[in-house]
This record gives sequence, C-alpha cells and structure tokens, in this order.
Amino acid sequence: MARLLDYPILLALLTVLVVTLAAGLRPDAFYSGDSGIKLLATRAALQHPSHPLDIPLPVIGEAPTQHVEPFLVVHDQHAHAITSPIFPIMSAPFLAVFGLRGLYVIPALSFLLAIVACVALARALRLEASPSTTTLVSALATPFLFYGLEFWEHLPAVACATSSVALLLRGRAFAAGALLGVATLLRPEAAAFAIAVVAAMPWLTPRPSLRTLAVAALGVALAIAPYEIFLLGHFGTFVPPHLSTNAGAIQGPWLASRWSIAQSWFGAIGPTSFWTVAPCVIGAAVSLAMPGGRNRSFLWAVAIVDVGLTTLTAPNDGGSQWGVRYLLFSFVPFVLLTAAAIDQLPRHAAISAVLIVVTVGCGWVGRSSYRQLRSIKNIYGRIVDFVDAKAGDADFIVTDLWWLDQVAASTLADRSLLYTASNSTGADIVRILSDRAVPVVSVIRSSTESPDTASWSAGTCYVEERRDSISVRNLVAIRLRHRCPGP
Repeated sequence: MARLLDYPILLALLTVLVVTLAAGLRPDAFYSGDSGIKLLATRAALQHPSHPLDIPLPVIGEAPTQHVEPFLVVHDQHAHAITSPIFPIMSAPFLAVFGLRGLYVIPALSFLLAIVACVALARALRLEASPSTTTLVSALATPFLFYGLEFWEHLPAVACATSSVALLLRGRAFAAGALLGVATLLRPEAAAFAIAVVAAMPWLTPRPSLRTLAVAALGVALAIAPYEIFLLGHFGTFVPPHLSTNAGAIQGPWLASRWSIAQSWFGAIGPTSFWTVAPCVIGAAVSLAMPGGRNRSFLWAVAIVDVGLTTLTAPNDGGSQWGVRYLLFSFVPFVLLTAAAIDQLPRHAAISAVLIVVTVGCGWVGRSSYRQLRSIKNIYGRIVDFVDAKAGDADFIVTDLWWLDQVAASTLADRSLLYTASNSTGADIVRILSDRAVPVVSVIRSSTESPDTASWSAGTCYVEERRDSISVRNLVAIRLRHRCPGP
C-alpha cells in the first residue's frame, strides 16, 4: 500500500486519470464561450502562420465584412480575439495533428506540470511536505483537474508561474523570468502573483539577491518584448486588446464593483465560490494552529497579497465557472501550506481516519466538478449538433446571438457566421446575400432572446424553406432558399 503512494507512481496514476476523464468529454463542445473564441483564434493561427494573431473577416463575394461578434475586435481587414495572444498559437500544432482532441493536450499536460511544479517549489522552500502529499493535495484539493480538462489557458499560466518561482529559488533566474513572462502573456493575473511573491520576500529564507531578481526581470522583459513590439507597430499601443477591453468593461463606481466581486467570491457557498471547490484553503487555515515551519509566513503573504491584488483588479467575477478562475494562482501557496500541515500531523489511527475522510471529501468535490463539466459540455454539444445539422449546406449563418459562434465554434470551420446587433442590420446582410445570389442561407435566432427576424428576408429573393427548433436556449434555425434568377 505504501508503494502506491510513491511520487512517480502517483504521477503515473494521475496521468491515466486525466486521459481517461478527458476521453469521456465531448471535444467539440465547451464549458464556456471563451474556449470557442480561442478555437477561432487557433484555427486562424494554423491557417495563416505568417500572421497568426489575425483572424480573417467573413467574406461576401470578394468583399470582407465587419459583421462579427463583440469578442472579436475589427482592425483593418481582419479581426483580433479578445483573449490570450499566445495560447491559440501554442495550441495550433496540436489541433493540426490531433484534431479537436488536440486542443486539450496543453491543459492536460499543465495539470501534471502544475503538480510537479508545486512539488519542486516545496523542495526549494525546504518545506516539511513530502512529494506524495503535495501531489495528492494539488490533484484532489484544488480546481486544477477541472481546468486541466477544458480548453483554457488558466492552468498553463499557473504551471508556468509556479515553475518560475521554483526555478528562481534554485538560482535559475533568467529561465524563471522567461517562464513568468510566458505566464503573464497567458493570463494577466500572473503579474499579481509575481508582485505577491516579491512583496512576500522579507519572510523568505534564504532570499534571492537583487542581482538574481534583476536577471529574472530581464527574462520577463525579453519574453514579452516580441508581443509588445507587435502591439506598438500594429495598434500603436503597449496595451493588448483583451486588457483594454476588460478594463473598459468595469461598469459603475470602482469601489462598488470591488465589493460586488468580493461578495461573489467570498460571501457565498457553492460551486462558484472560493471556499467550496478548494479544500486546500481550509487545510491551509489548519496550519495556523500548528508549530511554525520554514517559510510558512512567506506562503501566507503570497496568498494574501495575490488574493487582494486580484480582487482589486479583476474586470468581473469571472462568471459561473468551477470556483474563481482569476484566483487560481493563490491555490499554489495554499497547497503547500496544507501539504506541510498534513505531514506534521502525528501518525496514529484517529488522524489517519480523519485524513481518509478528508481525502474522500476532496474526491467527491472533484467528482462534482467533472460531472458539471461533462453536463455543460453535453448541453452545449446539442447546440453544436443543431447548428451543424440544420445549417446543412449553407455557407452563411446570420444570427443576432452574440454567443453563437463561441458555442458552435467547432462546426464553423467551413461556414461564415455573420453577426448583427439589430434588425435593420440583419435585413441589410440578407439583402446583400440575396444580391450575390447565395443559394442557401441559415438564420439562427432564439425565440426568447431574439426579436422577430421575419423582416430580414422581406423584399429579397429568399423564401423560407424549413424551420427547426430545439429547447436549448430556444434556438430556431430558418433555412432560406434563393428563388430569383441570378444576376
């Protein structure tokens, strides 16, 4: 039995676990629309490697059109996704080799890398935490597994940032800085984590020298410099589109928005709260009642500063994800505090029984997260199937649903989706398609979210050939056939 708890064997078992769980999920449907936007960007990077950040605009005839949804920013004759700039580029080769399953390779590898990085960081800090205990806490008592099974850049950023701190404490300053730069390009919250680490260094033993920190800063600068040069030349600014858009999304007084976010994250108990999905937070609190260990104050300072900075700067509460995705970095110090506390406990039957109960409870939380992930992906998968089947041979889909191309991104590789924010624009789009004698057009709307779109085809050569619907988001697909003679 003890042999089963060996660190390498645990990693092997977790590898089998993540592959098995991933195989049970639909690869063509996503938990969140964010992932659909990333797929659109990944396809663009694959199709146009010479300018991988540019997403082609839909074309009617030979003319590009700017009828794209709000998460795409139009710039000149192309668009940019309001999302991580490098995650789609990193994912493109895996999409090319493995198809849609390839999208999940980097998140799954990042799940394992985040665990290895936590173990490496525990060793670098000389904590009284065994690799096996740190591995189990990382895998079972955090939301890491959930984020390792979806096409998101959150966990890759956490894995890079954690590895960066471990390398920094081992004297590999330049590599540490480069990894932190990659983490920051993946997720802006990595910057808050980096500030938290530096702010907590007065409690760190031993501390990196100023020269080491300067070399690390150089590594960060060189890692992000190519993207910043691109931004300056392309947009005339150093601020990426996803940051400027998110900053502009903060509505109302700033202090009131911070209070609202804090209530959403810390004032509720449920699958979207800070407390429920990560038992390591409770385990870390238990460590306060135990004798002080090496670098425990440093870890608490990192956690507190990171949580505080992220709460003060988050553009929103992150939506109804599994836990607080913006605070994923803070779980790293909580993991290490919990693992150190567990390995300081006296070994007798009562404590062992408690640990077994806690482990089972953590496993139950993980099971709940997986069931929710699979359920949501299956529900959105019905939309994917509906769009794929009912759009049929239509080259163009016209919709007033801003989220449709996100949810149904996997089925839009060979179709152009034209988004309209108003009835008048929808009618203009259909009229242009009619003038171009496009044979078949699919209009997709929601009977509860959309206005009446019957006027869109009025005065054109299109006649309604078929109408289909499903209960999910009350979607309606209207197939329009061009009946007039061509131009």
